[in-house]
Amino acid sequence: HGLTAVYVTAGLFTELAREDAGCFGGLREVLTGGDVVAPEAVRRVLAACPQVAVRQLYGPAEVTLCATTWVAGVLGDTVPIGRPMDNTRVYVLDGWLQLVPPGVVGELYVAGAGVTRGYLGRAGLTAERFAADPFAAGGTRMYRTGDRVRWTRQGELVFAGRADDQVKIRGFRVEPGEVAAVLGQAPGVAQAVVIAREDTPGERRLVGYVVPAREAAVDGGVVRRFAAGVLPEFMVPSAIVVMAELPLTVNGKVDKAALPAPVWSGDGRGRGPRSPVEEVLCGLFAEVLGVARVRVEDNFFDMGGHSLLATRLISRMRAVLGVEVGIRSLFETPTVAGLAGTLGADDPDRALAPMLPLRAHSSSPALYCIHPGGGLSWCYAGLIRQLPQGTSIYGLQARALTEAGPLPGSIAELAADYAEQIRNIQPDGPYHLLGWSFGGTVAHAVATRLQELGADVGLLALLDCSPRGRSDAGLAAELADPGRMLMAIFDGIEFDDDDGVPTDVAQILGLLRKQGSAFSSLREETILSMIDTFRNNIDLLQSHTPDRFRGDVVHFTATAGRPADLADARTAWQPYVHGTVEDHLIDCTHGGMTQLQPLSRIGEVVAGKIINL
Repeated sequence: HGLTAVYVTAGLFTELAREDAGCFGGLREVLTGGDVVAPEAVRRVLAACPQVAVRQLYGPAEVTLCATTWVAGVLGDTVPIGRPMDNTRVYVLDGWLQLVPPGVVGELYVAGAGVTRGYLGRAGLTAERFAADPFAAGGTRMYRTGDRVRWTRQGELVFAGRADDQVKIRGFRVEPGEVAAVLGQAPGVAQAVVIAREDTPGERRLVGYVVPAREAAVDGGVVRRFAAGVLPEFMVPSAIVVMAELPLTVNGKVDKAALPAPVWSGDGRGRGPRSPVEEVLCGLFAEVLGVARVRVEDNFFDMGGHSLLATRLISRMRAVLGVEVGIRSLFETPTVAGLAGTLGADDPDRALAPMLPLRAHSSSPALYCIHPGGGLSWCYAGLIRQLPQGTSIYGLQARALTEAGPLPGSIAELAADYAEQIRNIQPDGPYHLLGWSFGGTVAHAVATRLQELGADVGLLALLDCSPRGRSDAGLAAELADPGRMLMAIFDGIEFDDDDGVPTDVAQILGLLRKQGSAFSSLREETILSMIDTFRNNIDLLQSHTPDRFRGDVVHFTATAGRPADLADARTAWQPYVHGTVEDHLIDCTHGGMTQLQPLSRIGEVVAGKIINL
């Protein structure tokens, strides 16, 4: 049609510039506005169509559409809204309607021939937005735009956000537009939008959304660190979401309601937890911050934490771990690694002790958790967050992990040793016992041993275990193949299909580190001891005949991947229990029994039993 000039909204202009900046070829002029215009989009169009003039137009409807204009020339970090058009006056004023000097942000007022008379039938609103022009005679009026701007030294206006977009972040007033302007200056960023989100009631956080420039790789963590070097702490977004494009309304403006909730996370660097306490602290950090995962070197405050959340974290640490941590300690060492060191729980060797205190701060009967086949009881750390605050939790672990000497010759020998260790901590019953897999069979044996000694056993909880071992070709292959042996020991750890089955200790350690597992801190000699312990424990199961426990048993069956010909828990355990066998079905695999979600359900049942005993 022989067009010479086209007007498109800022959002559409940016999209067209990204997809095909050459589409404006043949025009003399491209006009855009209605929202913040991305500098990168202007650069792209000028590079693709050097003969085209790009003009930014600004102006609300109350001043008859346009008040200022800017023609692209020397382009900096922002696109100015320009200078006033003919017959238009603009003022940048402070709260007392005084002119502010260049560089100082104030509110933009527009006066001149284009200013409307007001809102039809809305006298109150008209009086609020229109005021007498103190800089002109003849009773003329000016319109309060609600936009915050500043003058450059070149005499051009630069948009700095909406006055009515101000939000309070922990008592500080913040202009999201000002923050977005800073994000837009970060290397590789073409567009930036900042909003205040309240995804968790009562927790308002700034979130930045950035779109990379073409062929630029943008990392949200890098952009956030850039902002932190420019802005005060309270103005730095808690999260930066990198998007391929910003959602737009039908009018071509950014659809802020459609911006996705961020996935709160750290920078992904550093190691995973290397002890049960570190694993629990990672969980508490994630819980308080509302994130999916925290590594031990992630900074609490860099991930969106602040003084109010810090007090919440300290309260949760007191409730879950039974420890008192001052807020000063958190400010000085705002990482899991730092806090674990403060608590004296960062030594991995201490986490291998035969009696592992997961939470020891109560005189009431504790829960004693027996290790699975590999000998470690770290897998029970998730129970700390599930059981009542007054319940101490201990994990019994294989002595071979820290002590030289012959391996146990029978499950009865193990049970006698574990019963003695338990009574050294808690001389009198009732005793609460729990075990997973091999540990369940041993927990049953410990319970009968304690009853032989005249002690009272309150709770016996078994997690997906059988009273007797199995002897089949599959077991023989598992014991003969180092890779399958390692996979069995670290059952529940999920590896990618392309990782393959590990064939030696070095490979399993590499995979554990890749998964961020707490087990990744183990030394090779410890894993070799676990292999020996596992083989011996499997042998012990084959020759074990359980005694009968005088009481009821609570069993938890993993239903996913369960062989069809495997006997149900009641059938398998009833011959060795005088009371009832109460079975709870858990939707998980055997190896996933102590993962977060299954363990939360198990903990709920166990907590109810302990409270009612």
